[in-house]
Amino acid sequence: MPGHERRQGHRFIMRVPLRFHATKEKIVREESVSSMNISTHGVYFATDQKVHEGLMVQLHLKMPKEIVGDEVQEWSFTGRVAHVEPLSRNNGKSGVGVQFLFYEVPRPAMK
Repeated sequence: MPGHERRQGHRFIMRVPLRFHATKEKIVREESVSSMNISTHGVYFATDQKVHEGLMVQLHLKMPKEIVGDEVQEWSFTGRVAHVEPLSRNNGKSGVGVQFLFYEVPRPAMK
């Protein structure tokens, strides 16, 4: 029997460059990675850093036009790590799912 589906909204399988770091814990340094999938509610990516469920993180990325419908500048998200799963025993990477909680969109420059 399949597990309960927790996702909200359609996920896009796409590589979007992003930067993330923990908001309070210094053991998670800022790292540049690429998403494995993304939606309006969250993002999933791989990292070799040790993160745990419930960790609050800051993410910086440009939301794809396919998701928001327009070209945008870099957005800043505050999110919560919703799940962590090992991806490979060989390279020590984990898949990390982050649920977006808050975001900031830069205002367009005044002309």
